[in-house]
Amino acid sequence: MKRFGWIALIVLGLGAGAYLGYMHLPMEREGASPAGPQVDTAARDGIGSTEAPSASAEEYCRQGLAHRDKGELNQAVEAFNKAIEIDPGNAEAYKDRGIVYGLQEEYDREIEDYTKAIELNPRYAVAYFDRGVAWGRKAKFDKAIADYTRAIEINPAYAKAYSNRAFAYIKAGKYDKAIQDCNKAIELDPKYARAYVNRATAYGRKDEYDKAIQDCNKAIELDPKLAAAYGNRGFIHLNRGEFDLALDDYDTALRLDPSLAMAYHGRGMVYLQQGEEDLASHQLITACGMGYKPACDQAVKMGKVTF
Repeated sequence: MKRFGWIALIVLGLGAGAYLGYMHLPMEREGASPAGPQVDTAARDGIGSTEAPSASAEEYCRQGLAHRDKGELNQAVEAFNKAIEIDPGNAEAYKDRGIVYGLQEEYDREIEDYTKAIELNPRYAVAYFDRGVAWGRKAKFDKAIADYTRAIEINPAYAKAYSNRAFAYIKAGKYDKAIQDCNKAIELDPKYARAYVNRATAYGRKDEYDKAIQDCNKAIELDPKLAAAYGNRGFIHLNRGEFDLALDDYDTALRLDPSLAMAYHGRGMVYLQQGEEDLASHQLITACGMGYKPACDQAVKMGKVTF
């Protein structure tokens, strides 16, 4: 996969040291894997202002969505290309093709498609939202915040946009603003588990661990299969020195989502604190191989890998 391409690992000798890392919940892309309230109605998101596409374009769009849902990403792009060829004014086709480019980690092309969708429909809140996600994946958090803000201006009830803007604020080190946005997301949708996880992340960054634990617990109550909630709670236990509890949470997180790199990293840090250097090395190298920078930094610091 592309994300592995930049990493060439050489395993070295074991070392000592500790780095507790940080909590993480990836920003949620609209339409990729719904995990919260769907708020992108035509009236709120401006979809109704675009000219209706031809039936043939609509059919290609349906085919593109079907291919995307099956993981057939190249075929999805081809279908959306045909829809756009037939109806160049179809903002939804550009937005949906952008999502596919994002899944392919073609973030510049993804952003181009969202920008075109916004050009066609300046009140397309979902396109601003998804472009914010893409900017976040490129670590352009100021631009992500601007796009989420615009989505909220168009649709003030957009709980996902508040939650994702909170994540961007966390990455920018603006924890109090993140908490305010999570509060608003939860006010709009009290059952939105991801907003609780993001607020837990902000509390964790402020060393307010009791509040962070409460929010993780609430997220798990609302969505027992949300791996990041267990991973973030594991982070808190790790920083409290509650290693057995941390391992339990990391193990659960990885059972739910084996691709959650931060959980491998956290589990490695627990093992390191317990003096299990071989186990720690394996976990850190696994997380680093998945492109998780804190694990790579720790592995290099400890002399385990070089690039």
